[in-house]
Amino acid sequence: MPTPHSTLSPLSKALMLRKLLRGAPAMTALGLALSMPLAAQVQAQEQDFDIPAQSLSSALQALGRQGNLQVLFSPESVQGLRSTAVKGRFTPTQAAGELLRNSGIRFSVQGNTLIISGAAESGAAMTLDATTISGQTLGTTTEGSNSYTTGAVTIGKTAQTLRETPQSVTVVTRKLMDDKNLVSLDQVMAQTTGITRANRGYGNHHFSSRGFDLEDESYMVDGVPGQAYAYTGWMSPDMAMFDRVEVLRGASGLLIGAGNPGGAVNLVRKRPTADPRFTVITRAGSWDNYRLDLDASGRLNPEGTLRGRMVASYEDRGYFTDVTKSKRPLLYGILEGDLSDATTVAVGLRRQTSRTNGYSVLGIPNNPDGSNPHLKRSTYLGQDWTTLQTNIDEVFADLTHHFNDNWSAKLAMSHSEGGYNRSAIEWDAGDTLEYGAPGGPVVNDVSYHKFDVTSDAVDGHLDGTFEAFGLTHQVTLGANWSKRKMNDKDRKEELPDPIPLNVYNPSHNNIPELARQGWDYADDTIDTRYGVYLSTRLHATEALSFVLGGRLSWYKNEAWDGPSVTTSRQDKEFTPFVGAIYDLNDQWSWYASYADIFLPQSQYRTVSGSVLDPSIGSNYETGIKGELFDKRLNVSFAVFYIEQEDRAVQDVVNRGNCPTDPAGRCWLNDDGISRSKGFEAEATGEVLPGLQVAAGYTYNTTSFSSGGPISAQTPKHMVRLNTNYTLPGEWNRWSVGGGMSAQNAYDDAANETRNSGRAIFDARAAYKIDQHWTVGVDVENLFDKKYFDSLGYWTRGTTYGTPRSYMLSLRGDF
Repeated sequence: MPTPHSTLSPLSKALMLRKLLRGAPAMTALGLALSMPLAAQVQAQEQDFDIPAQSLSSALQALGRQGNLQVLFSPESVQGLRSTAVKGRFTPTQAAGELLRNSGIRFSVQGNTLIISGAAESGAAMTLDATTISGQTLGTTTEGSNSYTTGAVTIGKTAQTLRETPQSVTVVTRKLMDDKNLVSLDQVMAQTTGITRANRGYGNHHFSSRGFDLEDESYMVDGVPGQAYAYTGWMSPDMAMFDRVEVLRGASGLLIGAGNPGGAVNLVRKRPTADPRFTVITRAGSWDNYRLDLDASGRLNPEGTLRGRMVASYEDRGYFTDVTKSKRPLLYGILEGDLSDATTVAVGLRRQTSRTNGYSVLGIPNNPDGSNPHLKRSTYLGQDWTTLQTNIDEVFADLTHHFNDNWSAKLAMSHSEGGYNRSAIEWDAGDTLEYGAPGGPVVNDVSYHKFDVTSDAVDGHLDGTFEAFGLTHQVTLGANWSKRKMNDKDRKEELPDPIPLNVYNPSHNNIPELARQGWDYADDTIDTRYGVYLSTRLHATEALSFVLGGRLSWYKNEAWDGPSVTTSRQDKEFTPFVGAIYDLNDQWSWYASYADIFLPQSQYRTVSGSVLDPSIGSNYETGIKGELFDKRLNVSFAVFYIEQEDRAVQDVVNRGNCPTDPAGRCWLNDDGISRSKGFEAEATGEVLPGLQVAAGYTYNTTSFSSGGPISAQTPKHMVRLNTNYTLPGEWNRWSVGGGMSAQNAYDDAANETRNSGRAIFDARAAYKIDQHWTVGVDVENLFDKKYFDSLGYWTRGTTYGTPRSYMLSLRGDF
């Protein structure tokens, strides 16, 4: 590193002299500087930065080189500290703010010189001196940003801004999750632009995007697919351990390989911080809903090369439905260590369990003609002894190595073991809901279900940039593999005599808890997926770039029914991606993209015994994206069109002629095409000083070539809106906010039901008692709208939305 006698500008020499005169011995080391050529007005110009997370001393050197800055700092002031990664287009001042965001370091910018002033007071956030060019900077990590948007997303492996991503992506940040008390993934998905819920009759509910289900394969953790099972159903992860949720809408074969063309969801775990911090959140709400969250993080050695974080939460809650109660504890821990300035390793674990007493698998029915029977919202059609118990134990690790400033590699691995065990009653709706009438609803049996799953996943990728034709280009090359082993057991114990069910005034203890006598069946399934992928970002000009990629995938499913095994596989399936981004100016970009994905259907066979071809889903999209107000606000408008062809349909002519199918069914690749089209508009971030907004509108229609919608439960119009406003001036201890979730009515012709349109409003107010404590109150469904959250079959699966409820929270940050 250059000494104080290196070639410096006159301004830099004057600054150094002033510092030296204030305290010669202490500031001698401050003369260490990074000497780079300076450009006029450099602080006002955006440029590309790519600085990996590393020791803060090395990162400051890289910042000086890439930003043409003189950087003055004392080695003692940054010893043992780590930087935050900086990736994307920033002004040098913004890049400095992002680099130092989690370090607790103060800095200022005078002219083209960055001066590191040393650590802030213990427990305080990083602040800027008065001479610093002001402006909030956002990076990939959202906690602590107090923002409803992000500076970059990592759903595509490398960090890219939303404007650099040629598909529709919504990020639910830590700030929004905390403000709205979103503690489970299904709650997060319900607040996301363009996402709707589709109930399943036995509890494994799905969400859909652009009319297509997001199933297990659609969910990733830290960018690694193949780890999810029933994430929005029986085994929803607790959100206390995650920094953000990134939701991509549209086909995502490049990311996940196989699945539906609706999209992909990436859950990003919290990581340790170098600066010590501790957060406690207590909540108390309607229907005896209580929760405690503890989150501690910091360095574990003086140098800061070993860092740790632990998150613990406990939830004990009742529900607006009768009888039902649940308990849900979580323990999450992660250690992160620097093996060198270039190599970082992390290991972590999660232990999450839950127990729900008063569990129902069927929800409530409609009338046989599909009309609303107007049951009470508190209606629970189960018994007080029925339960759902879930557990998940997960360990994970990752290793990141930076070969130089331009190239890095990451290897991530995870192993989890979990499952659920439930007991419930099942009933037949008959032809009427009248209690005791002939053909009325009756309970015939008690159902037991046990499911165990073991999941392993590995992902490794190499990322880098290279120069060609005077421009910088980027490439990502990687491979991943996952395997899930599943054991599914089911048993029904028949009652001696059917017991009539009173849906209008149900009894919760009139059905005997029959002892389970073995299992009716026990199936084993092994699902294995692997593939290689390549993605490049090539700049044709400074303004025009192309994103080109492809993935080659293999899929194998082995299912045992007793001693016999059925194997289905798909080999060397190629899924391409093509995108273009044109920068209209420093704030706005136009983009267009094509992406596809395949859905394996080799488990289905034709009457001749051949397997079906995979179904192919293709997503066409174009739109504009903007970064406004110093990148504190992201806006977008997109037009999309999706096709899915060759779906599996039953061959009714040859029904009963296919012995490999348990029901003797034969299948065909349908000649019809499923279509989804529409447009979306979204704005997230700070629209006015102190006003955070997450707003999205979706217009979506779906159709099948033979007639009718492909997703009856996808409304044509959807609005998601959340706001939070910190009052100015003397009132700045107060913040207020509101939200709205609205959609139009839709008819489910297949199930002969209808869900009316609705607009649900929420409200929030919070008061910052002092620098550590904040108290808040939230009101959900402010006007107590009575509505169906989602519909199932007329006989089962329908659930009411939550009535007006209150949540009081107390948060402490130290």
